[in-house]
Amino acid sequence: MTRPSSVKPNRLFQTSTMAALLDAVYDGEMTLEELVKHGDFGLGTFDALDGEMIVAEGEVRQFRSQGIASGTTGDMKTPFACVTYFEPEEIVTIDKPMNKEEFEGLVNKLIDNPNLFGAVRFTGELEAVDTRTVFCQHKPYPGMLEVVAKQPTFTMSNVSGVMLGFRTPPYMQGINVAGYHLHFLSDDRKHGGHVTDYRVKAGKLEVARMSDLEIALPRTKEFAEADLLPVGLHEAIQTAEGG
Repeated sequence: MTRPSSVKPNRLFQTSTMAALLDAVYDGEMTLEELVKHGDFGLGTFDALDGEMIVAEGEVRQFRSQGIASGTTGDMKTPFACVTYFEPEEIVTIDKPMNKEEFEGLVNKLIDNPNLFGAVRFTGELEAVDTRTVFCQHKPYPGMLEVVAKQPTFTMSNVSGVMLGFRTPPYMQGINVAGYHLHFLSDDRKHGGHVTDYRVKAGKLEVARMSDLEIALPRTKEFAEADLLPVGLHEAIQTAEGG
């Protein structure tokens, strides 16, 4: 996918908020056709919480309950997604195993600003990666914590692929997911999902700082009635995201 000349790279575009998703606002309002006009790199979920999304090099893949990646169509909708036109500012080679904490520490050092968003992409080999997906939900929708309590999880060992996503500063918790939110897609483009833990082995790490943000909020009845500042929001998001 060619980036439109009028679009600024490393500008985060987001539809809805994480707090809304937590409160079961699962009905998609934006189509994938519209979403990818704002970026060729990112992640999210689908209408009715029907699996996890990864956007890699402009291609949108859907991970459903078995962790199997399938193609998508432009008329499919999303209730929450984040995308950008990724242009790396820092590129380093990883040539030794690193666990999640060590990897995040390296990314933090490269971004060197705790109050900016960061885009992160690792391409290479992982000793292990733990992922999960979510089931398609039906009305009346249960809350997200109830959904993730039943989510299927998977562990892949000695696998190559791309792990990408965003680092969000703490003050944006609820708008997005404070900390790291990463999804994984295997080289064969058939397996992956939302990443909960991992150990990288060797590959290329690319990061970019992000200081521009656009949020498209739903104008639906469900969003209008959602509780977007519940007690225990931080803890609930950590639980939902596997942190």
